[in-house]
Amino acid sequence: MRTLSIESNGRLDKTAVYINAEQVGKIKELYLNLDENGTFDAILTYENKNGTISTKQLFTDYLDDLIIVEPMFSEEEAMDMQLLTIESSGDIEETHILMNNEDLDGIMSLMIHLKIDTIRNNGVFGFFKKNDSLGTTSFKAEIEFRNQDGTTSIEGIF
Repeated sequence: MRTLSIESNGRLDKTAVYINAEQVGKIKELYLNLDENGTFDAILTYENKNGTISTKQLFTDYLDDLIIVEPMFSEEEAMDMQLLTIESSGDIEETHILMNNEDLDGIMSLMIHLKIDTIRNNGVFGFFKKNDSLGTTSFKAEIEFRNQDGTTSIEGIF
């Protein structure tokens, strides 16, 4: 089972991605799309240790060439962030979703899309300097819930 955690305040420059509790650097794109009908898309595109771009299935492929970086948030800073955690073997039936370490119930779908087309310097979420070029960026994260009264609601995650 692999664990993906995303810690953020809703801004791309204040977002960190962790895989099995280690912060990953040089991420180009992270796409997650899960729903109650069995859809399970989990794609990670990143620059690996050799400097080449790799695209892999996040929960099922071997990720031995990730660039691991020092955590960017102190414990105090993290208290002001939301923490979404997804534990999965790659099978929707064996997937657990937590928000701030509490199980989420009633999820109909979850969609997260982080994308950075152009990055200078380290390319690590949160390590951007004012003069960095971000190119085309995208940061969308939402969950659709089935409410107890049968209605549905869509909420932003961060």
